[in-house]
Amino acid sequence: MKMRRRKSEISPDLTLDGVGAPHQQIERAIRSKIQTGAWPPGYRIPPEEDLAFTLGVSRAPLNKVLNNLANAKIIVRRRRLGTFVSERTDNHAVIGVIDIRHKIESANKTYSFELLEREVVDAAQAYGWQEAVENERLLRLELVHQANGTNEVFEQRFIRISVIPEVEFETFDEVLPNEWLLARLPCTRLINTIRATNADRRIAKALGLAPNEPLLVSERRTWAHTDALTWVKLSFPGYRNEFIGEFSPLQPLASLG
Repeated sequence: MKMRRRKSEISPDLTLDGVGAPHQQIERAIRSKIQTGAWPPGYRIPPEEDLAFTLGVSRAPLNKVLNNLANAKIIVRRRRLGTFVSERTDNHAVIGVIDIRHKIESANKTYSFELLEREVVDAAQAYGWQEAVENERLLRLELVHQANGTNEVFEQRFIRISVIPEVEFETFDEVLPNEWLLARLPCTRLINTIRATNADRRIAKALGLAPNEPLLVSERRTWAHTDALTWVKLSFPGYRNEFIGEFSPLQPLASLG
């Protein structure tokens, strides 16, 4: 008699977060494995049948997610051989990206976010983002990342609509901009600057700080292929945050993002 497999025998730590549509949750679960290095470049992803069984979903949304990730060159689907994490992920997709959701959940806290502002603006409003083309339309977003319901990180972002036109119609009510973008386009270049500054009134109010209280700021610019794609500024309360970097030549780069 054929024995039914248990989820724990396939991939016990691959789970859905319950936020948003099934395909969005599946994308986040798979991307998390790749971004954190748990599934390194070249890793053979479990067959669709096993993934569907593990996650408790039908094959249709799962196949949609895998096709999106393949089109974004995050994974490679090889006929009769299986699906693999792209070798390019090691060098491009995860280096320097601060995964706020992962950091909060790693501290055994519940992650959530709230979208504060969303509007289409002219490039002149992009805070001097040098790669933005004069007079082009950008999507401007502001949101806060939360731990146990408390605002922890303030995010400001601009996205070039000309590079990914469908972004103009995404509400971002249920999916994070960074996760949405990584599911559709590869990150082929990234420049990240970390500096100290003081909180202005708007950021201070959002994070529950006094005006001019110290912040640690990560300012990131990313490209997809040769196109500048997004500018992101993450503001962290200085008194309870620090950035630590470590590199070992014997450790895969994918685990250092």
